[in-house]
Amino acid sequence: MNNNLSHLFFVILTLLATARFSYGQTQQPTEEQLTRILKRFPEVDKDKNGKLSTEEFEAFRQQFLRSRKSRGPAIATEAMQVGDTKLRETLTEMNARFKNVEVVLLEWPDELHKNLGKMTKCALMTWPVEKVEGKLPLLINLHGGGPRWFSMSFQQQLMIAQQVGMKRGFDLAELTGKRLIVLDPNTTERWDADSLDTMLDYVLETFPEIDKDRVYVMGYSAGGGATWRWINQSPDRFAAAAPCGFTGGSAQDDAKKLTKLPIWAMAGGDDGKNPAGIRNMVERLKASGNENVKHTKFEGADHRAGGKAVFGTVELVDWMRGFKRLKTTE
Repeated sequence: MNNNLSHLFFVILTLLATARFSYGQTQQPTEEQLTRILKRFPEVDKDKNGKLSTEEFEAFRQQFLRSRKSRGPAIATEAMQVGDTKLRETLTEMNARFKNVEVVLLEWPDELHKNLGKMTKCALMTWPVEKVEGKLPLLINLHGGGPRWFSMSFQQQLMIAQQVGMKRGFDLAELTGKRLIVLDPNTTERWDADSLDTMLDYVLETFPEIDKDRVYVMGYSAGGGATWRWINQSPDRFAAAAPCGFTGGSAQDDAKKLTKLPIWAMAGGDDGKNPAGIRNMVERLKASGNENVKHTKFEGADHRAGGKAVFGTVELVDWMRGFKRLKTTE
Protein backbone atom coordinates (compact mmCIF):
# COMPACT_ATOMS: atom_id res chain seq x y z
CA MET A 1 0.00 0.00 0.00
CA ASN A 2 1.48 3.39 -0.93
CA ASN A 3 1.72 6.34 1.45
CA ASN A 4 -1.37 8.01 0.03
CA LEU A 5 -3.48 5.07 1.13
CA SER A 6 -1.85 4.64 4.51
CA HIS A 7 -3.89 5.80 7.47
CA LEU A 8 -6.81 7.43 5.70
CA PHE A 9 -7.47 4.05 4.17
CA PHE A 10 -8.12 2.81 7.70
CA VAL A 11 -10.12 5.86 8.64
CA ILE A 12 -12.69 5.62 5.85
CA LEU A 13 -13.21 1.91 6.30
CA THR A 14 -12.93 1.45 10.06
CA LEU A 15 -16.63 1.83 10.73
CA LEU A 16 -17.61 0.71 7.27
CA ALA A 17 -15.63 -2.45 6.65
CA THR A 18 -15.11 -3.90 10.10
CA ALA A 19 -18.29 -2.86 11.88
CA ARG A 20 -20.49 -3.97 9.02
CA PHE A 21 -18.74 -7.18 8.07
CA SER A 22 -17.40 -8.53 11.36
CA TYR A 23 -19.27 -10.84 13.67
CA GLY A 24 -21.04 -12.57 10.79
CA GLN A 25 -22.75 -9.44 9.51
CA THR A 26 -23.15 -9.05 5.75
CA GLN A 27 -24.89 -5.69 5.47
CA GLN A 28 -23.73 -3.78 2.42
CA PRO A 29 -22.47 -0.18 2.64
CA THR A 30 -24.84 2.63 1.76
CA GLU A 31 -24.63 4.58 -1.48
CA GLU A 32 -23.39 7.61 0.47
CA GLN A 33 -20.57 5.59 1.99
CA LEU A 34 -19.58 4.17 -1.38
CA THR A 35 -19.56 7.68 -2.82
CA ARG A 36 -17.24 8.83 -0.04
CA ILE A 37 -14.85 5.97 -0.67
CA LEU A 38 -14.82 6.62 -4.41
CA LYS A 39 -14.22 10.32 -3.86
CA ARG A 40 -11.36 9.65 -1.49
CA PHE A 41 -9.86 6.68 -3.40
CA PRO A 42 -10.76 6.95 -7.12
CA GLU A 43 -8.20 4.27 -7.95
CA VAL A 44 -10.47 1.56 -6.51
CA ASP A 45 -12.84 2.06 -9.45
CA LYS A 46 -11.05 -0.50 -11.60
CA ASP A 47 -13.44 -0.36 -14.57
CA LYS A 48 -13.53 3.47 -14.51
CA ASN A 49 -17.32 3.67 -14.73
CA GLY A 50 -17.70 6.13 -11.86
CA LYS A 51 -19.28 3.60 -9.52
CA LEU A 52 -18.08 0.97 -7.06
CA SER A 53 -19.34 -2.50 -7.81
CA THR A 54 -19.78 -5.14 -5.13
CA GLU A 55 -16.64 -6.86 -6.38
CA GLU A 56 -14.58 -3.65 -6.30
CA PHE A 57 -15.71 -2.83 -2.79
CA GLU A 58 -15.03 -6.35 -1.56
CA ALA A 59 -11.50 -6.25 -3.02
CA PHE A 60 -10.94 -2.92 -1.29
CA ARG A 61 -12.27 -4.29 2.00
CA GLN A 62 -10.03 -7.34 1.83
CA GLN A 63 -7.01 -5.12 1.21
CA PHE A 64 -8.01 -3.09 4.25
CA LEU A 65 -8.28 -6.18 6.45
CA ARG A 66 -4.93 -7.59 5.29
CA SER A 67 -3.22 -4.25 5.86
CA ARG A 68 -4.84 -3.86 9.27
CA LYS A 69 -3.57 -7.26 10.41
CA SER A 70 -0.01 -6.40 9.38
CA ARG A 71 -0.09 -2.87 10.78
CA GLY A 72 0.91 -3.78 14.35
CA PRO A 73 -0.68 -1.71 17.14
CA ALA A 74 -4.42 -1.19 16.97
CA ILE A 75 -5.22 2.26 15.66
CA ALA A 76 -8.74 3.28 14.68
CA THR A 77 -11.13 0.52 15.77
CA GLU A 78 -14.86 0.04 15.54
CA ALA A 79 -17.25 0.62 18.44
CA MET A 80 -18.30 -3.04 18.38
CA GLN A 81 -14.78 -3.99 19.44
CA VAL A 82 -15.09 -2.00 22.64
CA GLY A 83 -18.58 -3.29 23.30
CA ASP A 84 -20.60 -0.12 22.87
CA THR A 85 -23.16 -0.31 20.09
CA LYS A 86 -24.80 2.95 21.18
CA LEU A 87 -21.50 4.75 20.79
CA ARG A 88 -21.22 3.44 17.25
CA GLU A 89 -24.75 4.63 16.49
CA THR A 90 -24.01 8.09 17.88
CA LEU A 91 -20.85 8.27 15.81
CA THR A 92 -22.75 7.24 12.69
CA GLU A 93 -25.29 10.01 13.30
CA MET A 94 -22.48 12.54 13.68
CA ASN A 95 -20.78 11.47 10.47
CA ALA A 96 -24.07 11.64 8.60
CA ARG A 97 -24.12 15.41 9.02
CA PHE A 98 -20.45 15.94 8.21
CA LYS A 99 -19.27 16.56 4.64
CA ASN A 100 -15.64 17.57 5.05
CA VAL A 101 -14.43 15.15 7.71
CA GLU A 102 -14.77 11.57 8.91
CA VAL A 103 -14.77 10.89 12.67
CA VAL A 104 -13.55 7.49 13.85
CA LEU A 105 -12.93 5.83 17.18
CA LEU A 106 -9.38 5.46 18.40
CA GLU A 107 -8.93 2.71 21.00
CA TRP A 108 -5.86 2.94 23.21
CA PRO A 109 -3.91 -0.34 23.53
CA ASP A 110 -4.20 -1.92 26.98
CA GLU A 111 -0.56 -1.38 27.94
CA LEU A 112 -0.76 2.28 26.96
CA HIS A 113 -4.13 2.83 28.63
CA LYS A 114 -2.67 1.78 31.98
CA ASN A 115 -0.48 4.90 31.79
CA LEU A 116 -3.18 7.34 30.70
CA GLY A 117 -4.58 8.13 34.13
CA LYS A 118 -8.35 8.57 34.03
CA MET A 119 -8.66 8.77 30.26
CA THR A 120 -11.30 6.51 28.80
CA LYS A 121 -10.42 3.59 26.56
CA CYS A 122 -11.59 5.44 23.44
CA ALA A 123 -10.89 8.80 21.87
CA LEU A 124 -12.17 10.36 18.66
CA MET A 125 -9.94 11.11 15.70
CA THR A 126 -11.09 13.27 12.80
CA TRP A 127 -9.60 13.09 9.31
CA PRO A 128 -10.33 15.07 6.14
CA VAL A 129 -12.43 13.22 3.58
CA GLU A 130 -10.51 14.65 0.65
CA LYS A 131 -7.33 12.90 -0.39
CA VAL A 132 -4.31 14.74 1.01
CA GLU A 133 -0.67 14.62 -0.04
CA GLY A 134 2.08 14.93 2.55
CA LYS A 135 1.92 15.27 6.31
CA LEU A 136 -0.93 16.92 8.16
CA PRO A 137 -1.04 19.14 11.25
CA LEU A 138 -2.62 17.74 14.42
CA LEU A 139 -5.02 19.70 16.63
CA ILE A 140 -5.69 18.21 20.07
CA ASN A 141 -8.84 19.39 21.82
CA LEU A 142 -9.28 18.86 25.57
CA HIS A 143 -12.92 18.86 26.64
CA GLY A 144 -14.24 20.54 29.76
CA GLY A 145 -16.71 19.33 32.37
CA GLY A 146 -17.28 18.94 36.08
CA PRO A 147 -18.00 15.92 38.33
CA ARG A 148 -21.46 15.31 36.83
CA TRP A 149 -20.12 15.44 33.28
CA PHE A 150 -17.16 13.20 34.08
CA SER A 151 -19.50 10.58 35.57
CA MET A 152 -21.26 10.08 32.23
CA SER A 153 -20.25 7.53 29.62
CA PHE A 154 -18.46 8.71 26.49
CA GLN A 155 -21.59 8.00 24.45
CA GLN A 156 -23.79 9.99 26.86
CA GLN A 157 -21.42 12.94 26.68
CA LEU A 158 -21.45 12.94 22.88
CA MET A 159 -25.23 12.56 22.69
CA ILE A 160 -25.92 15.40 25.14
CA ALA A 161 -23.31 17.60 23.49
CA GLN A 162 -25.04 17.16 20.14
CA GLN A 163 -28.47 17.85 21.65
CA VAL A 164 -27.54 21.10 23.40
CA GLY A 165 -25.06 22.34 20.81
CA MET A 166 -21.86 21.83 22.79
CA LYS A 167 -18.92 21.64 20.42
CA ARG A 168 -15.65 19.73 20.20
CA GLY A 169 -12.64 19.71 17.96
CA PHE A 170 -14.31 17.67 15.23
CA ASP A 171 -17.02 20.35 14.90
CA LEU A 172 -14.37 22.98 14.28
CA ALA A 173 -12.66 20.73 11.73
CA GLU A 174 -15.93 20.27 9.83
CA LEU A 175 -16.71 23.98 9.97
CA THR A 176 -13.35 25.08 8.63
CA GLY A 177 -12.97 22.29 6.08
CA LYS A 178 -9.21 22.57 6.49
CA ARG A 179 -6.78 19.75 5.96
CA LEU A 180 -5.81 18.72 9.45
CA ILE A 181 -6.20 15.84 11.88
CA VAL A 182 -8.12 16.44 15.11
CA LEU A 183 -7.79 14.34 18.25
CA ASP A 184 -10.52 14.55 20.91
CA PRO A 185 -9.39 12.41 23.86
CA ASN A 186 -11.75 11.81 26.77
CA THR A 187 -11.27 11.72 30.53
CA THR A 188 -13.44 10.90 33.54
CA GLU A 189 -11.54 13.25 35.86
CA ARG A 190 -9.30 16.30 35.74
CA TRP A 191 -6.82 16.18 32.87
CA ASP A 192 -3.30 15.12 33.83
CA ALA A 193 -0.38 16.62 31.88
CA ASP A 194 1.88 13.58 32.35
CA SER A 195 -0.80 11.30 30.91
CA LEU A 196 -1.32 13.68 28.02
CA ASP A 197 2.40 13.61 27.24
CA THR A 198 2.29 9.81 27.20
CA MET A 199 -0.71 9.90 24.88
CA LEU A 200 0.99 12.30 22.49
CA ASP A 201 4.12 10.15 22.39
CA TYR A 202 2.01 7.21 21.25
CA VAL A 203 0.02 9.19 18.70
CA LEU A 204 3.10 10.67 17.04
CA GLU A 205 4.77 7.27 16.91
CA THR A 206 1.70 5.49 15.55
CA PHE A 207 0.60 7.97 12.91
CA PRO A 208 3.44 8.96 10.54
CA GLU A 209 0.94 11.13 8.66
CA ILE A 210 1.21 13.74 11.44
CA ASP A 211 3.66 16.63 11.10
CA LYS A 212 5.42 16.66 14.48
CA ASP A 213 6.29 20.33 14.06
CA ARG A 214 2.64 21.33 13.65
CA VAL A 215 0.95 19.99 16.76
CA TYR A 216 -1.61 22.38 18.26
CA VAL A 217 -3.67 22.15 21.44
CA MET A 218 -6.84 23.87 22.58
CA GLY A 219 -9.47 23.46 25.24
CA TYR A 220 -12.45 25.21 26.78
CA SER A 221 -13.52 25.49 30.42
CA ALA A 222 -11.75 22.69 32.34
CA GLY A 223 -10.16 21.83 29.00
CA GLY A 224 -8.82 25.37 28.79
CA GLY A 225 -7.24 25.01 32.21
CA ALA A 226 -5.78 21.67 31.16
CA THR A 227 -4.37 23.24 28.00
CA TRP A 228 -2.71 25.91 30.12
CA ARG A 229 -1.19 23.34 32.50
CA TRP A 230 0.01 21.15 29.64
CA ILE A 231 1.75 23.92 27.71
CA ASN A 232 3.37 25.09 30.94
CA GLN A 233 4.75 21.60 31.51
CA SER A 234 5.68 20.79 27.90
CA PRO A 235 5.88 24.02 25.87
CA ASP A 236 8.35 22.59 23.37
CA ARG A 237 5.83 20.07 22.06
CA PHE A 238 3.47 22.56 20.47
CA ALA A 239 3.40 25.03 17.61
CA ALA A 240 0.48 27.06 19.05
CA ALA A 241 -2.18 26.82 21.75
CA ALA A 242 -5.63 28.17 22.59
CA PRO A 243 -6.51 27.93 26.31
CA CYS A 244 -10.05 29.32 26.55
CA GLY A 245 -12.96 29.83 28.93
CA PHE A 246 -11.21 29.35 32.28
CA THR A 247 -9.84 31.48 35.10
CA GLY A 248 -6.52 32.14 33.41
CA GLY A 249 -4.21 30.15 35.62
CA SER A 250 -2.16 31.46 38.50
CA ALA A 251 -0.04 34.57 38.70
CA GLN A 252 2.70 32.27 39.99
CA ASP A 253 2.84 30.38 36.66
CA ASP A 254 6.12 30.94 34.86
CA ALA A 255 4.98 32.77 31.72
CA LYS A 256 8.62 33.12 30.67
CA LYS A 257 8.55 29.48 29.54
CA LEU A 258 5.93 30.46 26.99
CA THR A 259 7.58 33.47 25.38
CA LYS A 260 7.97 31.71 22.00
CA LEU A 261 4.66 29.82 21.95
CA PRO A 262 1.82 31.54 20.02
CA ILE A 263 -1.30 31.65 22.20
CA TRP A 264 -4.85 32.72 21.43
CA ALA A 265 -7.03 33.04 24.54
CA MET A 266 -10.80 33.51 24.43
CA ALA A 267 -13.67 33.85 26.89
CA GLY A 268 -17.28 34.98 27.03
CA GLY A 269 -17.76 38.51 28.32
CA ASP A 270 -20.44 37.42 30.82
CA ASP A 271 -18.68 34.26 32.02
CA GLY A 272 -18.11 35.09 35.68
CA LYS A 273 -14.44 35.47 36.61
CA ASN A 274 -13.17 33.93 33.39
CA PRO A 275 -12.91 37.01 31.15
CA ALA A 276 -10.87 38.90 33.75
CA GLY A 277 -8.71 35.84 34.37
CA ILE A 278 -8.07 35.36 30.66
CA ARG A 279 -7.21 39.03 30.26
CA ASN A 280 -4.74 38.87 33.16
CA MET A 281 -3.16 35.75 31.68
CA VAL A 282 -2.71 37.51 28.34
CA GLU A 283 -1.13 40.49 30.08
CA ARG A 284 1.32 38.21 31.90
CA LEU A 285 2.28 36.54 28.63
CA LYS A 286 2.85 39.86 26.91
CA ALA A 287 4.85 41.17 29.87
CA SER A 288 7.09 38.10 29.65
CA GLY A 289 7.97 38.96 26.05
CA ASN A 290 5.51 36.83 24.06
CA GLU A 291 4.77 38.73 20.85
CA ASN A 292 2.30 36.19 19.44
CA VAL A 293 -0.59 36.50 21.87
CA LYS A 294 -4.19 37.08 20.80
CA HIS A 295 -7.14 37.83 23.04
CA THR A 296 -10.84 37.60 22.17
CA LYS A 297 -13.75 38.44 24.47
CA PHE A 298 -17.20 37.50 23.20
CA GLU A 299 -19.36 40.32 24.48
CA GLY A 300 -22.55 39.22 26.23
CA ALA A 301 -21.67 35.52 26.07
CA ASP A 302 -22.07 33.35 29.15
CA HIS A 303 -20.10 30.13 29.66
CA ARG A 304 -22.10 27.98 27.24
CA ALA A 305 -22.36 30.67 24.58
CA GLY A 306 -18.66 31.37 24.95
CA GLY A 307 -17.90 27.72 24.18
CA LYS A 308 -20.01 27.81 21.04
CA ALA A 309 -18.24 30.98 19.96
CA VAL A 310 -14.79 29.47 20.47
CA PHE A 311 -15.59 26.41 18.35
CA GLY A 312 -17.17 28.68 15.76
CA THR A 313 -14.03 30.77 15.33
CA VAL A 314 -12.82 29.44 12.00
CA GLU A 315 -9.93 31.91 11.98
CA LEU A 316 -8.38 29.99 14.87
CA VAL A 317 -7.43 27.07 12.62
CA ASP A 318 -5.85 29.28 9.96
CA TRP A 319 -4.00 31.20 12.66
CA MET A 320 -2.62 28.02 14.23
CA ARG A 321 -1.64 26.54 10.88
CA GLY A 322 0.56 29.56 10.31
CA PHE A 323 2.99 28.40 13.01
CA LYS A 324 5.49 25.58 13.28
CA ARG A 325 7.04 24.30 16.47
CA LEU A 326 10.31 25.88 17.47
CA LYS A 327 12.98 23.50 18.68
CA THR A 328 13.10 25.32 22.01
CA THR A 329 10.98 27.90 23.81
CA GLU A 330 13.68 28.94 26.24
